[in-house]
Amino acid sequence: MKKLYFLIFFFPLMISAQILEYFPNYQVPYIGGYESYYKDFHDIIVAKNLEPCSNKEEFYQLKLLINANKSVSFIKDHNEQNVAKNKCAYTLAREVAQSQKNWNAAIVDGFPKAAVATFLIFPADLFENYQDGYLPKFSYPTYGNYKNNGVEEFRKGIVNRIDVRGFDWNDRFNIIAEFIITKEGKIENIVMIKSSSMIEFDKRIVYGIQSTKKMWKPATVNGKPVDYRYRLTLNAVTDPL
Repeated sequence: MKKLYFLIFFFPLMISAQILEYFPNYQVPYIGGYESYYKDFHDIIVAKNLEPCSNKEEFYQLKLLINANKSVSFIKDHNEQNVAKNKCAYTLAREVAQSQKNWNAAIVDGFPKAAVATFLIFPADLFENYQDGYLPKFSYPTYGNYKNNGVEEFRKGIVNRIDVRGFDWNDRFNIIAEFIITKEGKIENIVMIKSSSMIEFDKRIVYGIQSTKKMWKPATVNGKPVDYRYRLTLNAVTDPL
């Protein structure tokens, strides 16, 4: 009888052989660092006379692909509900990005490489409240009261709740899901970005995520709880014995 083993990663290193999921340690995606990124963001707001968001609680995690030639590409956000809820922050971040010039490619083994960069956009801090040297103070969501943000316990909880009976594979495959950890510490809006190609099995994965027992302590930006978009990559391999 074959057995299915899951390997779960929350921050996979590689999307593909050509693209890094995040920037290497001690490298930054913007020349001058994140302070320069937010300064340029504010300066563009002023220069273009852009309108502030009416909802001061809006928050958006902007993900951009910084290409090896230092150009940028927008990455599709699959969570339409989250985009709709933070539409002003989403639109503002993308509009400003088109005017920013100082992108910085990741370097691996001495060569530039495409990599995904994430910027935390809290518009209320970037208009009249902006101050020189601004950097958002961010804390990751924490599962239960466990160490290291509870990642291992959350991982185990998901795997233990996925029912694999009735399924058989002869190969390795991976699945990517995204969901929101709300400012109330709940999981919402689970979206399958990369499917197993079997609807019923995808449903079991969603159930495994939804049915974990502990509450989350929400992510915060500058001490304020925010809805946080969380990505889960699940790799499965079949034991042929």
